[in-house]
Amino acid sequence: MKNKRLESRRRKISKEIDLFVKHSFDFVDRIHQILEEKGLEQKDLAKALGKSESEISKWMSGTHNFTFKTAAKIEAVLDELILNMSKEKRTETNVMYIIENSQFQMKPQKAYSNYSQHMNTVIQQYTQTAEPCLS
Repeated sequence: MKNKRLESRRRKISKEIDLFVKHSFDFVDRIHQILEEKGLEQKDLAKALGKSESEISKWMSGTHNFTFKTAAKIEAVLDELILNMSKEKRTETNVMYIIENSQFQMKPQKAYSNYSQHMNTVIQQYTQTAEPCLS
């Protein structure tokens, strides 16, 4: 059951604040994702940025007001894009699965912007190493 008072207050939150909180959490979630993918921890990010672990911990709470300069520094040390400010409509990143062998085991691969060129490369590699098919 929802708390009526809480729901009343939630409805009064401005769209600006709602978007700020959403973007803050999306930004922090992306940093967490990158750290996990690279096998790093918050302390590694702190060291790379020349910041204290406690400051990074506060940032990662999800409500820090990051500047573009700070965001750029984080992207630079992680060597990954965090902000997506393209003019094109955003789409979810797709994961492409490649069949690795004759047992049809699949391996996730990053999505490629030039999908057809990538697939031609994969097909060439596969046909050079594939076992002959039995009819």
